[in-house]
Amino acid sequence: MSNPTEPLEIPDVVKHPEPGSHPAKEGTTRAGTVRVGTIVWGAVVVALGILIILTRQAGLSLDAGQTATWLLFGAGVAMVAGGAINLLRRKVQ
Repeated sequence: MSNPTEPLEIPDVVKHPEPGSHPAKEGTTRAGTVRVGTIVWGAVVVALGILIILTRQAGLSLDAGQTATWLLFGAGVAMVAGGAINLLRRKVQ
């Protein structure tokens, strides 16, 4: 490398397969499955939105810190329970 500004030629060591070149094996796709975390965090967002709307419409006052703590606690419990159910379901199959 005589010129320090000349670009380095680094070979592409990671070979990416062409799309569609590796067909999925039969029985390996899990169509229709949704991850537990997606459902739980979606429920947290919906619950938070409902709480905000209800408190504004009814003129209620909620402690934001305590409400967030309980929502996160409920999300954690739901995720642990969902993960445990998925683990047990996989062991049965």
